[in-house]
Amino acid sequence: MAANTWRRVLDAALAGAAAYAAVVLTLEVAAGLPTPIRVGALLLAAGYGAALAFRGAWPRGVLAVQAATAIGYVALGLPVFMLGPAVLVTVYTIGSRLDRRAALGTLGIAEALLAVLLWAGPSFPGIASWVLFSALLAGAWFLGDIVRRWQLAAAVHSRRAAELEQAREEIARLAVTAERLRIARELHDVVAHSMSVIAMHAGSGRLAAARDPAAARKALEVVEESSRDALAEMRRLVTVLRDTDEAAAVPAPAPGLLDLHRLVAEVAAAGVSVDVHTEGDLGAVPGGVSLAAYRIVQEALTNVVRHAGPTHARLSVVARGDSVRLEVSNGGGRRVAAAAGRGHGLVGMRERAALYSGELTAGPEPDGGWQVAGWLPYAEGPR
Repeated sequence: MAANTWRRVLDAALAGAAAYAAVVLTLEVAAGLPTPIRVGALLLAAGYGAALAFRGAWPRGVLAVQAATAIGYVALGLPVFMLGPAVLVTVYTIGSRLDRRAALGTLGIAEALLAVLLWAGPSFPGIASWVLFSALLAGAWFLGDIVRRWQLAAAVHSRRAAELEQAREEIARLAVTAERLRIARELHDVVAHSMSVIAMHAGSGRLAAARDPAAARKALEVVEESSRDALAEMRRLVTVLRDTDEAAAVPAPAPGLLDLHRLVAEVAAAGVSVDVHTEGDLGAVPGGVSLAAYRIVQEALTNVVRHAGPTHARLSVVARGDSVRLEVSNGGGRRVAAAAGRGHGLVGMRERAALYSGELTAGPEPDGGWQVAGWLPYAEGPR
């Protein structure tokens, strides 16, 4: 059963009980009165209690009906306090449903009317009884006010809980998005570099198959080795993403700046000679920064292989103080500059640099080549 239905059933039960109590008390006090007066008093008592059925929708209207029936009751010569406690339920409802200022004003009117009816009745019950009746009215209002404040606090807490749940879902969504971007970067770095080397050597092997079997065999060896390296890195990435128990699998270590020699060898095998300059202790670079720097260099050299073909490139890696600086450039590689704006490689490099509060620039050189320069600090923020 819905909450509103339960509330209406409760109000009807309260109205029935209050009407019954008022009628029973009236029968006792009006036993010796003429029949018309007794019947009128019983009707007023029944209406006084039955009005509670509408307390949820019109609490002040119910109080007005009860005030009118009480005035008529006293006009018939009967004491108002014999109508019973139904007015306490009404005052409680006013305290719990209306704002405090309106509820206090209504309580003041009820207290004043109670005092007038007690004094105007056939027999004043005394100061002590008047104080008691007034305290009962005030107590009913105060209880309703407490309930109202509890309801307001519960509503605030519920709203805050909903906001926190919404914020948690948003954080989870952002975390998933960030993780998807990280996976996309890793897959792009692995696939783009290896597939570029494989495609170039597969093409050269096909052209040399008839006239230079040795060169074709060497190209196929490079294709085989690059394929295995790509599969190994993809297996490592999938293992890390799939395993929820860190102790369930021990993936191969992620590449870093100490693995640049392998990367340069692969690029050289693809026909791009690379002048390498390193400075500082590359092994002392933190693992995350080392991986990000390796991926940036990998993507930059892959772009040279992919867009410039056989050419000459320069690689500089300087680990000094609390940061590592990278620079990859090629001479005369106009096609690199023309194609650099396409794809996700440059975006991925910049995201990796930004992840460690670093900077990355990419653009053409005066001689027509293309340069990628990056700076990655070891600490969380730029220095």
